[in-house]
Amino acid sequence: MIAIISNHWLGSGRVNKRKREDEKLLKQNRPKVLERDNYSCVLCGGHEGISIHHIVFRSQLGKSTMDNLACLCVHCHIPIAHGVFAKEVRKRLQEIVKERNDEYEKN
Repeated sequence: MIAIISNHWLGSGRVNKRKREDEKLLKQNRPKVLERDNYSCVLCGGHEGISIHHIVFRSQLGKSTMDNLACLCVHCHIPIAHGVFAKEVRKRLQEIVKERNDEYEKN
């Protein structure tokens, strides 16, 4: 029983450390992503309720790197990025973000 408690604690410590490090990374990259995406949704161009979306979710070990973040509006975020076609949308978002990162790095 002690080993299980110990392993659980160690696992939680790693998760918390990873989460803290990723929060720092998100804080660094959030303004850059907003600027890169012109404060608009990368899917529809809208501006209402813009949020930063993780293309590969943090729960799936996705990080808050520039190539994993995209601006989405309230209309696209939940229904499209988390909807029935989420896999297809994820691929498209990766393509869009790669193009935008390349352009952003040139400037």
